[in-house]
Amino acid sequence: MPTGFDLDSLAEELTPVKRLNANRVMLGLAVLTALGSGIVIAKLGFHNRFFDPAGTNPMYLIRGGLLLILGAASLSAVTGMAQPAVGSNRNGWRWAVAAALIVPIAAAVAALASRTPLADRLYPIHGVECLTYSIGIGLVLGAVITWWLRRGAATSPERAGTLTGLAAGSLGTLAYSMHCPHSDIVYIGLWYTLTIAVAMLAGRLIVPRMIRW
Repeated sequence: MPTGFDLDSLAEELTPVKRLNANRVMLGLAVLTALGSGIVIAKLGFHNRFFDPAGTNPMYLIRGGLLLILGAASLSAVTGMAQPAVGSNRNGWRWAVAAALIVPIAAAVAALASRTPLADRLYPIHGVECLTYSIGIGLVLGAVITWWLRRGAATSPERAGTLTGLAAGSLGTLAYSMHCPHSDIVYIGLWYTLTIAVAMLAGRLIVPRMIRW
């Protein structure tokens, strides 16, 4: 060890860093998602299927529940990645993704088995609207998540980027779903899956460059 080496003198030069609190950023993202839902409802209207006198269509509850679980699980995982720790387990999002994959699989089966022309079940105008609003809201959420990751030290930037896109895309789609008038599994399986997939790809390509340390 070199002469004059003093651990105390080195410690005196360190600057204390405030511990990151993932609960705060998750709460902030929940508020932004609710705000995004409010903007969608104000501009496009609420689908009102929750108050249908004939009864609530279960598909609206199922799709909203899946998006909420997928968004919450991936958001919890990615915000935790800013604070790497030995022995921490953040694999819950994998189970959420596995559950959500039932939707595109069911959509493919329904499309192949249906006698109705596929073109009549896709509603491309609303599908493009879904992509536009969901990804637009997701960009805001993704920017906040990326800012959070830059404050920490994610040890796997590529996975963090993918999870950022998954969380932002899921919550952005959840916000748009407050207006979406379609409960057809083929429509949901195509457009919702496509929206989240685009968000994940964008996160995987863009975010790692911004959070490397």
